[in-house]
Amino acid sequence: MIDTPLPVRAIEGAAAGQAKRGLPEAALVVVAQEVIRRLAGWAEEMAQRHGKPPPQRIEPDIATLCARLVGLDPGAAAAMIRDAHREGATHEELCVYHIGAAARRLGWMWDNDRVTYADMAVAAGRMLGILRDLRDMAPPVVPRRGRYALFASVPGEDHVLGVTMAADLFREDGWDIDLRLGDDEDALVAAVTAHDYPIVGLSAASIARVRALARTIVALRVAQPKLLIFVGGYLARLEPDIALRVGADAAGHDIPDCKTEMDRLHDMLPMLSTVYQPPSR
Repeated sequence: MIDTPLPVRAIEGAAAGQAKRGLPEAALVVVAQEVIRRLAGWAEEMAQRHGKPPPQRIEPDIATLCARLVGLDPGAAAAMIRDAHREGATHEELCVYHIGAAARRLGWMWDNDRVTYADMAVAAGRMLGILRDLRDMAPPVVPRRGRYALFASVPGEDHVLGVTMAADLFREDGWDIDLRLGDDEDALVAAVTAHDYPIVGLSAASIARVRALARTIVALRVAQPKLLIFVGGYLARLEPDIALRVGADAAGHDIPDCKTEMDRLHDMLPMLSTVYQPPSR
């Protein structure tokens, strides 16, 4: 399946002062801020829509979860989420009342200088990893016959010729590709939810799109936990580690690499459709 999430290792390595390639520190700060803010905003919206969870659901210990998200043990926060799931918390509850609530608290701590850049980067990386782990806790998908995916430009991206050409080339190679250009995060989430795409390819042309890319990936991860996400476009050439940094599953900048990675993601789908074990209440 999937080993220890790559974005966690990438961001934690940068925060620990290890030699790093790819995104500079300023861009990592942007990624961290977008992960925290997107999760916090989504959780606030969901909490207002559904109200406070009933008493029989798992009451999260947000202070401890935040401490573990920025602590020395890289697996402590994920272990808390797994424990809550075993005790009966659903995927949505884990996202809203655990991860999202922790993101809101961390955002407040960031605004009030209670956490450092390193803390924020580590917490964001761990949240990206936990969101990927949550796919094992979500209901199974039924893979569609053939190779099926959505290609889309990252919100705000004006350079769409490359992703349009890529869609045509993949179709010639036997893929069933839907193409969406100019959509914002909410529209992409709605499309993925409505059409049950197993794979989404996001195209970005420059480092200026990192903020939108990180925000979109978080939104898609929360809405469709089993979704596999590919990053393409010139950004993948500029930053070879972009998938690690923003929590995607793969990346590629030229057509041969993109086809190889997309085929690899497609081969993962049968495994993702059989791992779900519903929690006992």
